[in-house]
Amino acid sequence: MYTHQGKDSIRKAYQDEAVATKYVEKRFQEPLGALLHARQAGYLKSQLRALSRPQVLELAPGPARLTVEVASLVGTGVMVDTSAEMLAVARNRLPKSVLASWSFIHGDAFNLSLDRTFDLAYSFRLIRHFEDADRKRLYHEIGRLLKPRGLLIFDAVNKVVSEPLRLKNPDGHDHYDALLTPEGIRTELHESGFELVSLTPVQRFYPLLYQLQVLIAPRSKPLARTAMEVVDRCSFGAPLEWIVTCRRM
Repeated sequence: MYTHQGKDSIRKAYQDEAVATKYVEKRFQEPLGALLHARQAGYLKSQLRALSRPQVLELAPGPARLTVEVASLVGTGVMVDTSAEMLAVARNRLPKSVLASWSFIHGDAFNLSLDRTFDLAYSFRLIRHFEDADRKRLYHEIGRLLKPRGLLIFDAVNKVVSEPLRLKNPDGHDHYDALLTPEGIRTELHESGFELVSLTPVQRFYPLLYQLQVLIAPRSKPLARTAMEVVDRCSFGAPLEWIVTCRRM
């Protein structure tokens, strides 16, 4: 099982100050990562606007990669991260105009010592890194702090697309990722007290997107990004990942 060894490996990976500072630059400024970031940020903005300045919990915010995009749409927000280094970077990246609306807590997503409830919780690059039992522990802990019918938004990896890619390159991933199916996601959420609302596809035709990154981006990042946008907005084709939205029952 991934359990505590997995928790420790994830925690240690992001406690290095250099990792914290360079995280966004390394992963999300190249066209392929920037495309993923834009999809996630745009989706979060739409959900937050629909709720009209909700009370928000963000788990494992890292250096506020998504928070800086949506912070002004939140009534009040709480960030919880096991990495003090990441929280320091996150605090520094948020605009001063919204800092008063956010609290920063050095803590553990598996043991959330908070005495309040939230309209919406979100977390990217966290839940996916754990095996079944620990994912369910996270769902239950988050659900405990959500208001009735409150929303949880997170990312999940599509087994159908990702598994063949990983078999071809077994050493190409630093951390474990749960590879899931839509029915598997629905089932594990239901068992944890959530109903699935939607699976929003991102990074359709991933092998093609990757080739655009490798072949075109070194010559022209704008051209690579434009081509990726066209491919990713196709209404067919299995995605590499989903943005999962579920509701506390």
